Amino acid sequence: MTTETTPAPEPMAAFFDRRAAGYDAHMCSNVFTDATFVKFYRAVASPIPETVQPLQILDLGCGTGLEIEFLLQRAPHAQITAVDLSEGMLALLEERYHAQMPQITLVADSYLTMDLGAQRYDYILSAMTIHHLLHEPKRRLYAQIYAALKPGGQYIEGDTVTTAAHEAAFLAEYAEEIAQVPSAEDGAYHIDVPFAIETQRKLLSSAGFKEFTLLWQLDSSAEWNHAVYVVTKSK
Repeated sequence: MTTETTPAPEPMAAFFDRRAAGYDAHMCSNVFTDATFVKFYRAVASPIPETVQPLQILDLGCGTGLEIEFLLQRAPHAQITAVDLSEGMLALLEERYHAQMPQITLVADSYLTMDLGAQRYDYILSAMTIHHLLHEPKRRLYAQIYAALKPGGQYIEGDTVTTAAHEAAFLAEYAEEIAQVPSAEDGAYHIDVPFAIETQRKLLSSAGFKEFTLLWQLDSSAEWNHAVYVVTKSK
């Protein structure tokens, strides 16, 4: 959070298109350190078993595909559908995983409005993207994720979180920023609004998910924290 006057928020796709070339370095050096970067993305992939089966995986807000390296280490034959609003980020993903593109389907779209389908995926994941959404759009998205998973499938989320004490302040700051673009739709502008882990657990539970498991957390007391957790769809 900040007490300074903030500029008007940028449209989501344009924000990431402009920053695509430096995104990986920013994540490794500014958001994480080298060591915590690897721990975070390994944790995102950790619920996926080591297997040669062609698992169906949906990656929401995939960006440049930082997590895909770790997914393919565990499931080298996985079929991955990678969704992102930013065509600039997707172009870098395609360049990085040129040899694996026969098993990666790129989708330039918003995961908030696209049809995720019904019982298509063994795993759905998101890494560093859902913290741009408020409660109601998250509830709707989680319900769609639940429907898109096969019975017994899992949703893995790695994201920015905060403490319960700081959550209200982030929401207040969000309200100030979004007021500058009164016609904004949910998720249309880049504004950070992390929630507490307990809030995330309740939202996921309201969508029907069970067995919330915290897999990794950077610092439970930090205002800007990062965590990875997994939930399961009933069989």
